[in-house]
Amino acid sequence: MLDWLTWPANLLLNTAAVIESWFVSKASVNFGLIQMALAVLLLAAVVALIAYWQWLVQWVVASLRSRRGILGKKRGTSRMDLDQ
Repeated sequence: MLDWLTWPANLLLNTAAVIESWFVSKASVNFGLIQMALAVLLLAAVVALIAYWQWLVQWVVASLRSRRGILGKKRGTSRMDLDQ
């Protein structure tokens, strides 16, 4: 009945388990505790990415535009040509 609620939790816990298994043995006593803490950190990272998505895209585009010759700027144009 609550499948829409359990599949994101399963996805987070499975992802955390895979990442955790790189560092901690699954036979370890505190595997579940570390898995839950890592799942909470992953959830916080996803929420932060969603919250700041627009700002991040604007920052990347602005940094790419500030480089010479990227995103439509012609090489060899001066600042005065761009302002007019």
